Amino acid sequence: MTPRRQFLKAAGVCIALPALESIAQSSKLAARPKMRMVCISSALGMNPEAFFPTSFERNYELSPTLKSLDPLRDDFTVFSHMDHPGIYTKHGAMNSFLSGVDAKKAATGENISIDQVAAAHVAYQTRFPSVHISLGGSQGMSWTGSGIKVREESDPLNLFRKLFVTDPAAARQARKAELDQQSSVLDLVRGQAKRLENSINPSDRAKLDEYLTAIREAETRIQGMQRWQDVPKPEVDFDSSVNSHGSMDYATLSPLMFDLLYLAIQSDSSRVFTAGFGMHNHVIELDGVSIGYHGLTHHGRLPEKLKQLRIIDAFYIEQMSRFMARLKNTKTDHSNLLDETMVFFGSGLGDASRHSNRDLPLILAGGGFKHGSHVNAMQRGGQQTPLNNLYTTMLQNFGVEIDRFNNATGSFDI
Repeated sequence: MTPRRQFLKAAGVCIALPALESIAQSSKLAARPKMRMVCISSALGMNPEAFFPTSFERNYELSPTLKSLDPLRDDFTVFSHMDHPGIYTKHGAMNSFLSGVDAKKAATGENISIDQVAAAHVAYQTRFPSVHISLGGSQGMSWTGSGIKVREESDPLNLFRKLFVTDPAAARQARKAELDQQSSVLDLVRGQAKRLENSINPSDRAKLDEYLTAIREAETRIQGMQRWQDVPKPEVDFDSSVNSHGSMDYATLSPLMFDLLYLAIQSDSSRVFTAGFGMHNHVIELDGVSIGYHGLTHHGRLPEKLKQLRIIDAFYIEQMSRFMARLKNTKTDHSNLLDETMVFFGSGLGDASRHSNRDLPLILAGGGFKHGSHVNAMQRGGQQTPLNNLYTTMLQNFGVEIDRFNNATGSFDI
């Protein structure tokens, strides 16, 4: 049995890729490696003392939380002294993590997130411009160009059905009629709005521009869905024994979540993903954990609370490490899936025990970058490097022509 078949059997799925016209139409595009972006987040940060390595040499010693990444240490970079300079919103920073902009203070479209810039660049070359999931609660970190928060799945089984289960013919026909109707309504509304442009004052014109932007987004989404309406999803047999027994059964849910992301990348169902672990105070079902998650982050330096918090933090990194290894072990025409996928991990909280948004815990893996270091991003003047500088570099690596993302001061060499 091939490694790929072994993985699919272990994940409880069998998958066959459909023949896509877009692949056959362009041999030039097929000849170039596709870049993917996966943004993983922990809403409640990571315990800094156990996360950050203590030195910046290339042969630095991995911290306790990062130990599971040791076999992949040449495939990722850890960053210290990097954050979003203008964000002081405590837990609310999870809404700003992928944009660097306070959503409550931003004008419409000013807080677009990095994943949505990448998704707009890919658009509907794939069935889903972007895919979003967060275990344990929504993080709300993805925002469109019109300022709309992107919905996240909370159950991997729902994500599975969305990605791989084809609706019955009657349901597809009903959906097609619904999309056609929505498209007609948008045409009518857009025409009415256009006729108002020359008869309203500047303030109302700005509001109308925002409205038209939202209409354009909706039109693009409908047209993209129409394009893929009759293209079969990958054929999938799913083993229902992978079901979890509750929303805190992370030992089951987390591997399933990352297995589905892997399959979505492998099948080119999407090239942009956000995933992670939300904010809550339930007890996460992991060996050695018996206290609610939020309560553990406010540990008061009590040894037992710190011990349990670090079990959870290490588990998150272990899951990412397993995901990265699967990508690296999957060969492509050019290299392997990890080299062609930027896997980014971080949080809008640097230290949840103090509600600090400074010194964010950040890792960037894969993507063809030169890795293997713990980078000190402190600038000469003592300021931290804006995280959006790194986001600018990531977007450029994704193929987006951009000089500065949101409030970045430039890019960041890796």
